Amino acid sequence: MFLTICHLTLHDYLFYASREMGRLYETEKYLHNYGLTYALGLVASPYSNTSQVPRYQEDLRTLNEQGVYVTPAHPISYSYAFHTFKMANVNYYNFTPQISSNQAVFGRAKELAPQSTFEFFVISQAAIHLPHWIRLGKWMAKAQVATIAQTSVQIKTGQGRINGALNPLDLPQRPQTCNIVAMAPASLITNVHMNGEHYEARIETTDYSDIIRLPAGMRYHAAHV
Repeated sequence: MFLTICHLTLHDYLFYASREMGRLYETEKYLHNYGLTYALGLVASPYSNTSQVPRYQEDLRTLNEQGVYVTPAHPISYSYAFHTFKMANVNYYNFTPQISSNQAVFGRAKELAPQSTFEFFVISQAAIHLPHWIRLGKWMAKAQVATIAQTSVQIKTGQGRINGALNPLDLPQRPQTCNIVAMAPASLITNVHMNGEHYEARIETTDYSDIIRLPAGMRYHAAHV
Protein backbone atom coordinates (compact mmCIF):
# COMPACT_ATOMS: atom_id res chain seq x y z
CA MET A 1 0.00 0.00 0.00
CA PHE A 2 1.08 3.56 -0.73
CA LEU A 3 0.53 6.66 1.36
CA THR A 4 0.40 10.07 -0.32
CA ILE A 5 0.60 13.17 1.89
CA CYS A 6 -1.02 16.24 0.35
CA HIS A 7 -1.32 19.89 1.31
CA LEU A 8 -4.21 21.96 -0.05
CA THR A 9 -3.96 25.77 -0.16
CA LEU A 10 -6.98 27.94 -0.89
CA HIS A 11 -6.70 30.67 -3.53
CA ASP A 12 -10.33 31.77 -3.22
CA TYR A 13 -12.88 32.11 -0.43
CA LEU A 14 -14.28 28.66 0.37
CA PHE A 15 -17.91 28.40 1.45
CA TYR A 16 -20.23 25.52 2.30
CA ALA A 17 -22.88 25.68 4.99
CA SER A 18 -21.75 23.39 7.81
CA ARG A 19 -24.05 25.16 10.27
CA GLU A 20 -26.99 27.47 9.72
CA MET A 21 -27.85 29.72 12.67
CA GLY A 22 -30.57 32.14 11.68
CA ARG A 23 -29.05 34.32 8.98
CA LEU A 24 -25.48 33.17 9.68
CA TYR A 25 -24.07 30.38 7.50
CA GLU A 26 -20.80 28.99 8.87
CA THR A 27 -18.11 26.97 7.09
CA GLU A 28 -16.36 24.33 9.18
CA LYS A 29 -12.54 24.29 9.15
CA TYR A 30 -12.44 20.67 7.97
CA LEU A 31 -12.97 19.44 4.41
CA HIS A 32 -15.13 16.33 4.12
CA ASN A 33 -13.56 13.40 2.32
CA TYR A 34 -16.59 12.76 0.09
CA GLY A 35 -16.49 16.24 -1.44
CA LEU A 36 -12.69 16.16 -1.58
CA THR A 37 -12.76 12.88 -3.52
CA TYR A 38 -15.07 14.40 -6.13
CA ALA A 39 -12.97 17.57 -6.33
CA LEU A 40 -9.78 15.56 -6.96
CA GLY A 41 -11.42 13.95 -9.98
CA LEU A 42 -11.00 10.42 -8.63
CA VAL A 43 -14.67 9.73 -9.29
CA ALA A 44 -16.99 11.35 -11.82
CA SER A 45 -20.22 12.88 -10.57
CA PRO A 46 -23.31 12.57 -12.79
CA TYR A 47 -24.09 15.44 -15.15
CA SER A 48 -27.58 15.78 -13.69
CA ASN A 49 -29.60 14.20 -10.88
CA THR A 50 -33.20 13.16 -11.35
CA SER A 51 -33.76 13.25 -7.59
CA GLN A 52 -32.35 14.90 -4.47
CA VAL A 53 -31.03 11.59 -3.09
CA PRO A 54 -27.21 11.44 -2.67
CA ARG A 55 -25.35 8.92 -4.83
CA TYR A 56 -22.18 8.69 -2.76
CA GLN A 57 -22.15 4.92 -2.41
CA GLU A 58 -22.82 4.31 -6.11
CA ASP A 59 -20.18 6.82 -7.21
CA LEU A 60 -17.50 5.79 -4.69
CA ARG A 61 -17.88 2.03 -5.13
CA THR A 62 -15.28 2.07 -7.92
CA LEU A 63 -12.63 3.44 -5.56
CA ASN A 64 -13.36 0.67 -3.06
CA GLU A 65 -12.70 -1.85 -5.82
CA GLN A 66 -9.47 -0.08 -6.78
CA GLY A 67 -8.26 0.19 -3.19
CA VAL A 68 -8.14 4.01 -3.18
CA TYR A 69 -9.25 6.06 -0.19
CA VAL A 70 -9.03 9.80 0.57
CA THR A 71 -9.18 11.01 4.18
CA PRO A 72 -10.84 14.27 5.26
CA ALA A 73 -8.58 17.32 5.27
CA HIS A 74 -7.63 18.93 8.58
CA PRO A 75 -6.38 22.52 8.90
CA ILE A 76 -2.71 23.41 9.23
CA SER A 77 -3.36 27.15 9.24
CA TYR A 78 -6.59 28.97 8.50
CA SER A 79 -8.46 32.23 8.81
CA TYR A 80 -12.05 33.31 8.28
CA ALA A 81 -13.77 36.16 6.48
CA PHE A 82 -17.38 37.30 6.73
CA HIS A 83 -19.37 38.25 3.66
CA THR A 84 -22.86 39.72 3.43
CA PHE A 85 -25.26 38.53 0.75
CA LYS A 86 -28.84 39.24 -0.18
CA MET A 87 -31.30 36.51 0.80
CA ALA A 88 -34.11 35.87 -1.64
CA ASN A 89 -37.48 34.69 -0.40
CA VAL A 90 -37.00 31.08 -1.52
CA ASN A 91 -37.58 27.72 0.11
CA TYR A 92 -33.99 26.45 0.36
CA TYR A 93 -33.12 28.74 3.29
CA ASN A 94 -33.90 27.32 6.72
CA PHE A 95 -34.54 30.82 8.04
CA THR A 96 -37.43 32.70 6.40
CA PRO A 97 -37.83 36.20 7.87
CA GLN A 98 -41.31 37.66 8.23
CA ILE A 99 -40.94 41.09 6.65
CA SER A 100 -42.48 43.33 4.06
CA SER A 101 -41.92 42.21 0.48
CA ASN A 102 -40.26 45.56 -0.33
CA GLN A 103 -37.51 45.22 2.28
CA ALA A 104 -34.21 43.55 1.42
CA VAL A 105 -33.00 40.79 3.73
CA PHE A 106 -29.31 40.08 4.14
CA GLY A 107 -27.48 37.02 5.39
CA ARG A 108 -23.92 36.52 6.60
CA ALA A 109 -21.55 33.84 5.34
CA LYS A 110 -18.49 32.81 7.37
CA GLU A 111 -16.01 31.61 4.75
CA LEU A 112 -12.50 30.19 4.86
CA ALA A 113 -10.09 32.81 3.55
CA PRO A 114 -7.43 32.43 0.85
CA GLN A 115 -4.04 31.03 1.94
CA SER A 116 -5.71 28.70 4.44
CA THR A 117 -3.81 25.40 4.26
CA PHE A 118 -5.04 21.86 4.91
CA GLU A 119 -3.52 18.39 5.00
CA PHE A 120 -5.06 15.13 3.84
CA PHE A 121 -3.87 11.63 3.02
CA VAL A 122 -4.53 9.22 0.15
CA ILE A 123 -4.20 5.46 0.62
CA SER A 124 -3.81 3.48 -2.61
CA GLN A 125 -2.60 0.11 -3.81
CA ALA A 126 -0.31 1.75 -6.37
CA ALA A 127 1.39 5.12 -6.69
CA ILE A 128 -1.19 7.77 -7.59
CA HIS A 129 -0.96 11.12 -9.36
CA LEU A 130 -3.25 13.94 -8.24
CA PRO A 131 -4.14 17.22 -10.00
CA HIS A 132 -2.28 20.38 -8.98
CA TRP A 133 -5.40 22.57 -9.11
CA ILE A 134 -8.95 21.75 -8.09
CA ARG A 135 -12.20 23.56 -7.33
CA LEU A 136 -14.46 22.84 -4.38
CA GLY A 137 -17.22 24.33 -2.27
CA LYS A 138 -20.49 26.01 -3.16
CA TRP A 139 -18.76 28.77 -5.15
CA MET A 140 -16.23 26.38 -6.76
CA ALA A 141 -13.25 27.97 -5.01
CA LYS A 142 -9.84 27.45 -6.58
CA ALA A 143 -7.32 25.48 -4.53
CA GLN A 144 -3.78 24.24 -5.08
CA VAL A 145 -2.84 20.66 -4.22
CA ALA A 146 0.80 19.85 -3.46
CA THR A 147 2.10 16.31 -3.00
CA ILE A 148 4.45 16.48 -0.02
CA ALA A 149 5.54 12.85 0.02
CA GLN A 150 4.58 9.46 -1.34
CA THR A 151 5.84 6.28 0.29
CA SER A 152 4.95 2.68 1.01
CA VAL A 153 3.46 1.92 4.41
CA GLN A 154 3.81 -0.87 6.94
CA ILE A 155 0.90 -2.54 8.70
CA LYS A 156 1.35 -2.62 12.45
CA THR A 157 -0.85 -3.62 15.37
CA GLY A 158 -1.22 -1.72 18.58
CA GLN A 159 -2.66 1.29 20.30
CA GLY A 160 -1.92 4.86 19.34
CA ARG A 161 -3.09 8.25 18.17
CA ILE A 162 -4.22 8.59 14.58
CA ASN A 163 -3.18 11.57 12.45
CA GLY A 164 -5.67 14.07 11.09
CA ALA A 165 -9.44 13.80 10.79
CA LEU A 166 -11.41 10.65 9.98
CA ASN A 167 -14.85 9.72 8.73
CA PRO A 168 -16.26 7.28 11.34
CA LEU A 169 -18.57 5.66 8.76
CA ASP A 170 -15.52 4.42 6.84
CA LEU A 171 -13.64 2.86 9.76
CA PRO A 172 -13.35 -0.92 10.19
CA GLN A 173 -13.60 -0.59 13.98
CA ARG A 174 -14.71 1.87 16.63
CA PRO A 175 -12.20 4.33 18.07
CA GLN A 176 -11.39 4.25 21.77
CA THR A 177 -11.62 8.04 22.20
CA CYS A 178 -12.22 10.91 19.80
CA ASN A 179 -13.67 14.39 19.34
CA ILE A 180 -16.70 14.85 17.09
CA VAL A 181 -16.93 17.54 14.41
CA ALA A 182 -20.58 17.97 13.43
CA MET A 183 -20.97 18.63 9.71
CA ALA A 184 -22.79 17.35 6.65
CA PRO A 185 -23.17 14.86 5.08
CA ALA A 186 -21.67 12.90 7.99
CA SER A 187 -19.85 14.04 11.13
CA LEU A 188 -16.07 13.67 11.30
CA ILE A 189 -13.85 12.75 14.25
CA THR A 190 -10.48 14.15 15.33
CA ASN A 191 -7.91 13.43 18.05
CA VAL A 192 -8.61 9.73 17.48
CA HIS A 193 -7.07 6.95 19.56
CA MET A 194 -7.52 3.39 18.28
CA ASN A 195 -6.30 -0.09 19.06
CA GLY A 196 -5.78 -2.47 16.15
CA GLU A 197 -4.19 -2.67 12.74
CA HIS A 198 -2.95 0.61 11.30
CA TYR A 199 -0.69 1.90 8.56
CA GLU A 200 2.49 3.60 9.71
CA ALA A 201 5.08 5.57 7.76
CA ARG A 202 7.97 7.76 8.90
CA ILE A 203 8.44 10.79 6.66
CA GLU A 204 11.74 12.68 6.77
CA THR A 205 12.25 15.42 4.18
CA THR A 206 13.73 18.90 4.16
CA ASP A 207 10.37 20.56 4.80
CA TYR A 208 8.38 17.77 6.45
CA SER A 209 9.03 15.40 9.34
CA ASP A 210 6.40 13.24 10.99
CA ILE A 211 5.23 9.72 11.75
CA ILE A 212 1.89 9.10 10.04
CA ARG A 213 -0.54 6.56 11.50
CA LEU A 214 -3.85 5.77 9.81
CA PRO A 215 -6.34 2.92 10.40
CA ALA A 216 -5.92 -0.01 8.03
CA GLY A 217 -8.89 -1.12 5.96
CA MET A 218 -10.69 2.21 5.52
CA ARG A 219 -13.33 2.10 2.77
CA TYR A 220 -16.16 4.34 1.62
CA HIS A 221 -19.39 3.33 3.41
CA ALA A 222 -21.93 5.98 2.45
CA ALA A 223 -25.02 3.87 1.87
CA HIS A 224 -26.92 5.48 4.77
CA VAL A 225 -25.87 9.11 4.17
